[in-house]
Amino acid sequence: MQIILATISAVMGYLASHIVSYPKSKVNLKLPKIKLKYIEVLPSLRIIIRGRIIHFHHWFNFTVLLCISIFVTSGILDSWITRGFLLGGIAQGLRFSDRNIFQKKI
Repeated sequence: MQIILATISAVMGYLASHIVSYPKSKVNLKLPKIKLKYIEVLPSLRIIIRGRIIHFHHWFNFTVLLCISIFVTSGILDSWITRGFLLGGIAQGLRFSDRNIFQKKI
């Protein structure tokens, strides 16, 4: 049963990540822009340091959360639904051609 829930949630995570993170999607264009000085939180997590932009891709953030969920024994991160959703988001994010670019000059 857990495998079925994880698979369904992985597909849902893939689709949700595609809709939200695709640059030309209507949802992505409607996301608020939240920026505090040199840190941008939405629509993506970026930090500007010394003329360089350090970009944390959603697949990287989901990977960190998935690794943390291995050690968590209660709460939302301990759910197979959450882990499946994170796996779907990771798979979708790795399909981008710029997936390995973490910093660039301004």
